[in-house]
Amino acid sequence: MSLLIFIILLIYLQGGEKEIGSTLKYFIPMSLIIIILNPLFSHVGTTKIYLFNNLFNNTFNNYFITLESLVYGFLMAFSLLIILLLFLSFNKYVDYQKILYLTSNHFSTVSMIGVMAMRFIPLLNYRLGEVNKIFKFNHDNSNEKRIDKVRKMGSMLAIVISWSLEESMLTAKSMKARGYGITERTSYLKYNIHKIDIIIILIIAITSILSLIGLYYGFGNIEIYPTLDTSFFEFPLNMYYIIFLFLLSPLIFLELMERILWKYNGKNYVNGGKYGTNKIQ
Repeated sequence: MSLLIFIILLIYLQGGEKEIGSTLKYFIPMSLIIIILNPLFSHVGTTKIYLFNNLFNNTFNNYFITLESLVYGFLMAFSLLIILLLFLSFNKYVDYQKILYLTSNHFSTVSMIGVMAMRFIPLLNYRLGEVNKIFKFNHDNSNEKRIDKVRKMGSMLAIVISWSLEESMLTAKSMKARGYGITERTSYLKYNIHKIDIIIILIIAITSILSLIGLYYGFGNIEIYPTLDTSFFEFPLNMYYIIFLFLLSPLIFLELMERILWKYNGKNYVNGGKYGTNKIQ
C-alpha cells in the first residue's frame, strides 16, 4: 500500500493525472474480474466462508469460498495496478532516446527491436486516426450501416498495416545503408553524472540492500496460504519498513525540488533573469 501511494504521488508530481485516470478506467473492471473469479475457482485455504448458508435448501448450502483466496485476489489486483503505474512512471522518465543512448553501443539490434516494439502500438493508433480523418472527409457517414462500419474499419486497418510495413522496410534499408550497428553509435544527446546523481544512486543501493535483508528475515511478508497470518498487522512499523520508505522517497524528493526551484527561481529567469526577455533586450 505504501508503494502504491508513493507511485501515485510520483506520477502526480510528474504531471500524469490524466494517465492515472485512463489507467484506472481499464484496471477497475479487470481487478473486479480477478477479485471475483479467484475465490470462486480456488478453494485453497482453511478459513471457509459459506455464501448461501440457510438461503437455499440443500442445493448450495455446502458451497464456500476461502478468506485466503479472497485476500489473494485483492493482492493480485493491487500488484497488477502497481505494475501498470510503475510502467506509466517509467515512461515519463525514460524515453526511447535514453534507452538507445544506454544500450545501443553493446546491444544495438536488441535495443532497436525494443524501441520499435515500445512505439509500435502508439504509432499504429496515431496512423489509424490519420486514416480515419481521410475516410471521414471522403465518405458520407450519415446513412452508414453497421456492416459498412465493419468493412470501413477493415479497409482502414489494411491501409495502416500496409503503410507501417512499407515504412519499416524503407527504415531498415536506410539504417543498413548508413551502417547502423557496424561501429560504435554516437548520439547528439549528452548526459553527465553529477554529484546529486551519485548520492541518489548510493541511497537507492543501500536502502535496497537493507530492504532485501528485511525481506529475507520475514519483515514485510504476508503469509496467505494455507492460513492467513495476521501477525504482520500487529506491528507493521519497524526499522525495515522505514528503510523501505527511504527507498521510495528519492524520486519524489527530486520532483519536489524541481517544483520549488521552478516556483521561486524559474519565474525570475522568465521575467528578466538569465534567460528572460529583459536580459536579451
